[in-house]
Order: sequence, then C-alpha cells, then structure tokens
Amino acid sequence: YGEYIKNGTRLEGGYVECTFKNDEKGDPLVTGEGLVALKVMTAEMFESLKEQTLKITKIVADDLKTIGLDLWDIKFEFGYNNGEVILIDEIASGNMRVYKGDEIVNPVDLTKLILNR
Repeated sequence: YGEYIKNGTRLEGGYVECTFKNDEKGDPLVTGEGLVALKVMTAEMFESLKEQTLKITKIVADDLKTIGLDLWDIKFEFGYNNGEVILIDEIASGNMRVYKGDEIVNPVDLTKLILNR
C-alpha cells in the first residue's frame, strides 16, 4: 500500500485483511463480504474473526512494547470449532514483523528477545 500511505503509519482502529491459505494461488485476498458471499462464513463469524484479530494483536503489541519493540503486522490462522471461529495456529515470531527503532528484528532474534526477558 506504499502508494497510498507512508510505511510505518499507524492505522487507527487497526486493519484486518483476510487471505485464503493457498500457496499455489498466492494466498489470494478476500473481503469479509466475499467470505459471506462464498458461504465460507457468516457475517457474524467474520465480525468475530475481526474482533479476535484486533484483541489478540493488541495483546501481542502491548507485550512487545514492554521490551522496547514495535509490532508492525502479524498473521493469524483461523478455523472452525463447533461452528465458532477460533485461532488454530500458534502465535510465533515468524508470523509478525517487529521493529526495534528503525531496524526490523529477524524472527530468530525476536524469539530470543521474548524468551530472555
């Protein structure tokens, strides 16, 4: 989105983007309306996914802030359990971009920073 916003700009209220997990097709982007139209989930399920994403992201960002790090973005994988949308994958350093000042922290170093507090 570099043509539209300066890199690193905070997006007030957050931003949730969904893709289909499909390496062959390049993990195509899909909108909330698309998920509903394709009957992948209901509008209520999408709202739950979005709410969970924003809450979990805030928890991770706040935790990283305590050790002087800034979360730029993070990826989650959701699935279903008894008709409910739930987080189904671990939250790992390889699924997020984190900066210390102007420098990106590579995932291996990020894991060490988190574990060695």
